[in-house]
Amino acid sequence: MKVLDVFSWLPAKEISIKELEQIFIEHLNGTYEGEYKVLLEVPDSADKNILNSSARLIEKGRDVACILKDGKVIAVLGYKE
Repeated sequence: MKVLDVFSWLPAKEISIKELEQIFIEHLNGTYEGEYKVLLEVPDSADKNILNSSARLIEKGRDVACILKDGKVIAVLGYKE
């Protein structure tokens, strides 16, 4: 499995792209125990920016995952298995 794209709505000084990728991989491995939540789908509460980002990734043939903090999507990842 490889992360190919990351769209983040937080500043890099708060969380880096590398950290987002690591959270996602740890989630898939079942070892993540932090404050963020990973969904392998786009939540119903997603705004237009998140929906558009997800749609672009799906058009590219990527699977999509969302990382949430306090119930709000902070990043969208495009990946391939």
